[in-house]
Amino acid sequence: MPSKKQRLQQLAGNWTASELCIQYKPGVKSNISIKHSLDAYHFIRSLWDKERLTMQEELMAFFFNRKGRTIGYRLICIGNMTSTHADIRLIVSLALHSLAAGVIIAHNHPSGDLEPSDADLAITKKLGKALKLIDVRLLDHLIIGECTYYSMADENLL
Repeated sequence: MPSKKQRLQQLAGNWTASELCIQYKPGVKSNISIKHSLDAYHFIRSLWDKERLTMQEELMAFFFNRKGRTIGYRLICIGNMTSTHADIRLIVSLALHSLAAGVIIAHNHPSGDLEPSDADLAITKKLGKALKLIDVRLLDHLIIGECTYYSMADENLL
């Protein structure tokens, strides 16, 4: 019977592993500085797909440098009429790879009721803890409506 070392030598070259390639092109994507939730709302609302705002939920993540300038954003998920899924690993990975200092997440409530659900509060808490592990702050979680918004930061829910 071959030894462990011999078995490993026989396997050498007979396996492959996935290789990831991550590309980062630094640069400020917007000269708008986000200082308050209203600034964030106006910026986010300008990027939102207005046709889906009252039809189905979407979740977006926005990544900021230390000066509060946007360095990137990404649509994370398009859900159904009543829910969407926030992928914590994806958001944290994007924050890490974009060298973000802060993150704002935003999602819409097609019903027009901007009160956060228990699921909204739970995901906010979970994301805040995950980002804290990599020294990135969750700056806010906005719930976007057709004409207004709800800020969890303004309500001390972060």
